[in-house]
Amino acid sequence: MTGLSPDQVTALIAAVSTLLGDPWQPRTGRRRSLDLSRAVVLTLFLLRHDNVQDVVGELFGCSQATVSRTSRRIRPLLQQATAAIAQRVAARARLGAVLLDGLVAPTGERRDRSDLFSGKHRVCGMNVQVIADLDGRVIDTGTPIGGSRHDSVAFAASGLAERWATHLTDDGPGMLADKGYQGCGPATPYRKPPGRPLTEVRKACNHALNSLRAAVERAISHLVNWKILDIGYRGRLTEFPDLLRTVTNLEIYRVWG
Repeated sequence: MTGLSPDQVTALIAAVSTLLGDPWQPRTGRRRSLDLSRAVVLTLFLLRHDNVQDVVGELFGCSQATVSRTSRRIRPLLQQATAAIAQRVAARARLGAVLLDGLVAPTGERRDRSDLFSGKHRVCGMNVQVIADLDGRVIDTGTPIGGSRHDSVAFAASGLAERWATHLTDDGPGMLADKGYQGCGPATPYRKPPGRPLTEVRKACNHALNSLRAAVERAISHLVNWKILDIGYRGRLTEFPDLLRTVTNLEIYRVWG
């Protein structure tokens, strides 16, 4: 239901309980229809499967309003509970080369946004930049921007270019990306020069780089297994950056926790 092991879920429930401070169930007055364990599982289930809240309410024996209130209360606590491990993993990854790529998380059309449609992916959504290690494990994601923006623009706007700046220097650990990031700092494949073929040496360089870079696609496929980033986010776009950070932390926790 959650994509996490039973032990990981149990540890998350304990961490959320500590972060709450006050008891989940009030000492007096009306009791919550879900205990804390089920509230945490419900929130993880929403992120993992992206079912509509009416359906989730039927599955967990509560109303749609309860699903909405519960997930809004628990989701920030899940982000806090997994923040430390995400920071440790990022710190460790800074010692070696990393991979960069982007995805468009579908959101549907929004009346107040004209920058969501991605001509490349033919969908309205948010451009999410992803950092992964050479083994294809998610390390970090940037602040999302409108899906109409090119990856090279989104890389800088997401904050990742600044956050991982040491990897872009000549003596840094290195960052590998596809041709869409040429001129942005990461190492990218050579483009074919006008009217001339690539030299054999450059073909070999491109083959070697692409062989390493392919792992980032695996990292992205694991990230979008949290279906709220794949099927379509229906909530407020102002809340999407926090939701993305929560999902990123949870994916790191799933692998490293």
